[in-house]
Amino acid sequence: MPAAADLMTLDQYAVHEDTDERYVTELVRGMLVQEPRPGGVHGSLQVRLGRWLSEWADAQGARVTAESGYILAQDPPTLRGPDLAIVLDARSGEGQVGGWVHGAPDVAIEILSPSDRSSAIQEKTLDYLAAGARQVWIVDPSARTVTAFEPSGAARLLREPDTLAGGVVLPGFSLPLAELFRDLR
Repeated sequence: MPAAADLMTLDQYAVHEDTDERYVTELVRGMLVQEPRPGGVHGSLQVRLGRWLSEWADAQGARVTAESGYILAQDPPTLRGPDLAIVLDARSGEGQVGGWVHGAPDVAIEILSPSDRSSAIQEKTLDYLAAGARQVWIVDPSARTVTAFEPSGAARLLREPDTLAGGVVLPGFSLPLAELFRDLR
Protein backbone atom coordinates (compact mmCIF):
# COMPACT_ATOMS: atom_id res chain seq x y z
CA MET A 1 0.00 0.00 0.00
CA PRO A 2 1.44 3.40 -0.94
CA ALA A 3 2.16 5.96 1.74
CA ALA A 4 -0.53 8.60 2.33
CA ALA A 5 1.75 11.21 0.74
CA ASP A 6 1.72 9.18 -2.50
CA LEU A 7 -2.08 9.14 -2.75
CA MET A 8 -3.85 11.55 -5.08
CA THR A 9 -6.40 13.95 -3.59
CA LEU A 10 -9.70 14.93 -5.18
CA ASP A 11 -8.26 18.40 -5.88
CA GLN A 12 -5.29 16.84 -7.67
CA TYR A 13 -7.54 14.52 -9.64
CA ALA A 14 -9.74 17.47 -10.66
CA VAL A 15 -6.80 19.05 -12.52
CA HIS A 16 -5.24 15.78 -13.71
CA GLU A 17 -4.97 15.62 -17.49
CA ASP A 18 -5.50 12.24 -19.12
CA THR A 19 -2.86 12.04 -21.82
CA ASP A 20 -3.85 8.69 -23.32
CA GLU A 21 -7.31 8.80 -24.89
CA ARG A 22 -7.43 5.00 -25.11
CA TYR A 23 -8.28 4.93 -21.40
CA VAL A 24 -10.77 6.35 -18.94
CA THR A 25 -9.75 6.90 -15.33
CA GLU A 26 -11.23 6.77 -11.85
CA LEU A 27 -9.75 7.60 -8.47
CA VAL A 28 -9.89 4.55 -6.21
CA ARG A 29 -8.65 4.87 -2.64
CA GLY A 30 -6.34 7.67 -3.75
CA MET A 31 -4.88 5.72 -6.68
CA LEU A 32 -5.44 6.57 -10.33
CA VAL A 33 -7.01 3.55 -12.08
CA GLN A 34 -7.09 3.30 -15.88
CA GLU A 35 -9.49 1.15 -17.86
CA PRO A 36 -9.62 0.70 -21.63
CA ARG A 37 -12.19 2.95 -23.30
CA PRO A 38 -15.39 0.95 -23.95
CA GLY A 39 -16.33 -0.31 -27.41
CA GLY A 40 -19.36 0.00 -29.64
CA VAL A 41 -21.62 -2.64 -28.07
CA HIS A 42 -21.05 -1.04 -24.68
CA GLY A 43 -21.96 2.39 -26.05
CA SER A 44 -25.07 1.10 -27.81
CA LEU A 45 -26.34 -0.51 -24.61
CA GLN A 46 -25.53 2.63 -22.63
CA VAL A 47 -27.61 4.79 -24.98
CA ARG A 48 -30.49 2.29 -25.18
CA LEU A 49 -30.73 1.76 -21.41
CA GLY A 50 -30.20 5.47 -20.79
CA ARG A 51 -33.15 6.30 -23.06
CA TRP A 52 -35.46 3.92 -21.18
CA LEU A 53 -34.29 5.24 -17.82
CA SER A 54 -34.61 8.88 -18.93
CA GLU A 55 -38.22 8.37 -19.99
CA TRP A 56 -38.99 6.96 -16.55
CA ALA A 57 -36.92 9.62 -14.73
CA ASP A 58 -38.54 12.54 -16.56
CA ALA A 59 -41.95 11.41 -15.36
CA GLN A 60 -40.66 10.96 -11.79
CA GLY A 61 -38.58 14.12 -11.38
CA ALA A 62 -35.43 12.01 -11.11
CA ARG A 63 -32.17 12.41 -13.04
CA VAL A 64 -30.10 10.01 -15.14
CA THR A 65 -26.38 10.61 -15.62
CA ALA A 66 -23.81 8.92 -17.84
CA GLU A 67 -20.20 8.52 -16.70
CA SER A 68 -20.56 11.37 -14.19
CA GLY A 69 -18.33 11.42 -11.13
CA TYR A 70 -19.62 10.37 -7.70
CA ILE A 71 -17.43 10.85 -4.62
CA LEU A 72 -17.93 7.58 -2.75
CA ALA A 73 -15.32 8.18 -0.03
CA GLN A 74 -13.17 11.07 1.20
CA ASP A 75 -10.31 9.37 3.02
CA PRO A 76 -8.74 7.92 1.04
CA PRO A 77 -10.65 9.52 -1.83
CA THR A 78 -12.68 7.34 -4.17
CA LEU A 79 -14.40 8.80 -7.21
CA ARG A 80 -16.28 6.46 -9.52
CA GLY A 81 -18.04 7.21 -12.79
CA PRO A 82 -20.73 4.58 -13.40
CA ASP A 83 -21.75 4.02 -16.99
CA LEU A 84 -25.25 5.17 -16.00
CA ALA A 85 -26.69 6.33 -12.70
CA ILE A 86 -30.04 7.41 -11.31
CA VAL A 87 -30.38 10.10 -8.69
CA LEU A 88 -33.83 10.42 -7.15
CA ASP A 89 -33.31 13.65 -5.22
CA ALA A 90 -32.00 17.11 -6.08
CA ARG A 91 -28.33 16.38 -5.35
CA SER A 92 -25.87 17.81 -7.80
CA GLY A 93 -22.17 18.45 -7.96
CA GLU A 94 -22.63 22.16 -8.59
CA GLY A 95 -20.06 24.16 -6.64
CA GLN A 96 -18.14 21.02 -5.62
CA VAL A 97 -14.59 20.05 -6.57
CA GLY A 98 -14.75 18.78 -10.15
CA GLY A 99 -18.52 19.25 -10.18
CA TRP A 100 -18.82 15.73 -8.75
CA VAL A 101 -21.75 14.59 -6.62
CA HIS A 102 -20.98 13.66 -3.01
CA GLY A 103 -22.31 10.19 -2.23
CA ALA A 104 -23.47 7.31 -4.34
CA PRO A 105 -26.27 7.51 -6.86
CA ASP A 106 -29.47 5.70 -5.87
CA VAL A 107 -28.83 3.20 -8.67
CA ALA A 108 -25.39 2.68 -10.22
CA ILE A 109 -25.21 0.80 -13.51
CA GLU A 110 -22.07 -0.76 -14.99
CA ILE A 111 -22.02 -2.32 -18.45
CA LEU A 112 -19.35 -4.99 -18.76
CA SER A 113 -16.63 -4.74 -21.37
CA PRO A 114 -14.44 -7.66 -22.49
CA SER A 115 -11.51 -6.20 -20.52
CA ASP A 116 -13.39 -6.08 -17.19
CA ARG A 117 -12.10 -8.37 -14.45
CA SER A 118 -14.68 -9.90 -12.13
CA SER A 119 -12.71 -8.76 -9.06
CA ALA A 120 -12.75 -5.13 -10.29
CA ILE A 121 -16.51 -5.28 -10.92
CA GLN A 122 -17.08 -6.75 -7.45
CA GLU A 123 -14.97 -3.96 -5.95
CA LYS A 124 -16.99 -1.29 -7.79
CA THR A 125 -20.26 -2.89 -6.71
CA LEU A 126 -19.16 -2.96 -3.07
CA ASP A 127 -17.93 0.65 -3.27
CA TYR A 128 -21.30 1.85 -4.58
CA LEU A 129 -23.27 -0.09 -1.98
CA ALA A 130 -21.00 0.96 0.91
CA ALA A 131 -21.45 4.61 -0.12
CA GLY A 132 -25.25 4.32 -0.04
CA ALA A 133 -26.42 3.08 -3.44
CA ARG A 134 -29.79 1.37 -3.12
CA GLN A 135 -29.15 -0.88 -6.12
CA VAL A 136 -26.29 -1.71 -8.47
CA TRP A 137 -27.02 -3.21 -11.87
CA ILE A 138 -24.32 -5.09 -13.75
CA VAL A 139 -25.23 -5.47 -17.42
CA ASP A 140 -23.41 -8.28 -19.24
CA PRO A 141 -23.85 -7.97 -23.02
CA SER A 142 -22.06 -11.28 -23.74
CA ALA A 143 -24.31 -13.32 -21.46
CA ARG A 144 -27.30 -11.04 -22.15
CA THR A 145 -27.98 -10.74 -18.43
CA VAL A 146 -28.46 -8.08 -15.76
CA THR A 147 -27.55 -8.77 -12.15
CA ALA A 148 -29.19 -6.45 -9.60
CA PHE A 149 -27.42 -6.12 -6.25
CA GLU A 150 -28.90 -4.65 -3.06
CA PRO A 151 -27.22 -3.43 0.15
CA SER A 152 -28.56 -6.48 2.02
CA GLY A 153 -26.36 -8.69 -0.13
CA ALA A 154 -29.29 -9.99 -2.14
CA ALA A 155 -28.68 -10.36 -5.85
CA ARG A 156 -31.07 -11.15 -8.70
CA LEU A 157 -29.78 -12.58 -11.97
CA LEU A 158 -32.09 -11.69 -14.84
CA ARG A 159 -31.87 -13.10 -18.35
CA GLU A 160 -34.01 -13.13 -21.43
CA PRO A 161 -37.06 -13.38 -21.33
CA ASP A 162 -37.04 -11.72 -17.86
CA THR A 163 -38.00 -8.10 -17.30
CA LEU A 164 -35.79 -5.66 -15.40
CA ALA A 165 -38.09 -3.96 -12.90
CA GLY A 166 -37.17 -1.03 -10.68
CA GLY A 167 -39.00 -2.41 -7.64
CA VAL A 168 -39.30 -0.12 -4.62
CA VAL A 169 -36.33 2.00 -5.71
CA LEU A 170 -37.65 2.83 -9.21
CA PRO A 171 -41.38 2.10 -8.97
CA GLY A 172 -43.02 1.61 -12.33
CA PHE A 173 -39.76 1.16 -14.26
CA SER A 174 -39.87 -1.93 -16.44
CA LEU A 175 -37.68 -3.05 -19.33
CA PRO A 176 -37.86 -6.48 -21.01
CA LEU A 177 -34.31 -7.75 -21.45
CA ALA A 178 -35.22 -8.99 -24.92
CA GLU A 179 -35.79 -5.32 -25.83
CA LEU A 180 -32.56 -4.17 -24.16
CA PHE A 181 -30.43 -6.73 -25.98
CA ARG A 182 -32.37 -6.63 -29.31
CA ASP A 183 -30.17 -6.38 -32.42
CA LEU A 184 -27.06 -6.01 -30.30
CA ARG A 185 -23.94 -5.74 -32.49
